[in-house]
Amino acid sequence: MVIDRDPDCAVAALVGERVRLDVASWNDWLARHLSQAAAGDHLVPYHWAPHVLLDWLAADLARHGVSLTRVPSGGEPPAQPPVIRATKAGDVALSYAEWLCPPACIEPALCPHTRGPKSWSLALELARARHSHVFPCMHLAWGVGTIPVQAIFSVRDRLVDGLIRGEITADTPVWVGSASHCHGLAASVRLVPAPPRSLSS
Repeated sequence: MVIDRDPDCAVAALVGERVRLDVASWNDWLARHLSQAAAGDHLVPYHWAPHVLLDWLAADLARHGVSLTRVPSGGEPPAQPPVIRATKAGDVALSYAEWLCPPACIEPALCPHTRGPKSWSLALELARARHSHVFPCMHLAWGVGTIPVQAIFSVRDRLVDGLIRGEITADTPVWVGSASHCHGLAASVRLVPAPPRSLSS
């Protein structure tokens, strides 16, 4: 299934028994369908997409009375790769590549550019940092990186659990990222929790 706002996009010519096209914006589609996904499903993000999963997370938490807002001046990101750039949306673009990578790079153990071992993993660094949560995009098939649906809900559930336990408050600096081994987006966010009854309902 391919999600695109343009009914005449390139995928339209491939629609058939194995390919479906759903005409919608990414945010609208995720809001309507992500909760219906099966445990083994995978989301294939667009290479240069905005932080759509953060937008989904904010909308999903809002249904439980939790406010999630970006904090542009949230301090240093929880990982420090060579390339760190602010985006217009207030997120931080992170990359271990100081060069131009091909979109379909499979991020192998030997970096195609340096010809040396890839000793880094941005997704793992973000996941290990305190109060940092990541939607990991890893390669499922040749040139196709995916984020498991289970991993998406795991981020949401850990944040909710942290709010219920009191480990996350309105003053807690929290980072939410989407990342592969080499590249990613991270956002500093503030969560204002609702009473526990609302979260558990």
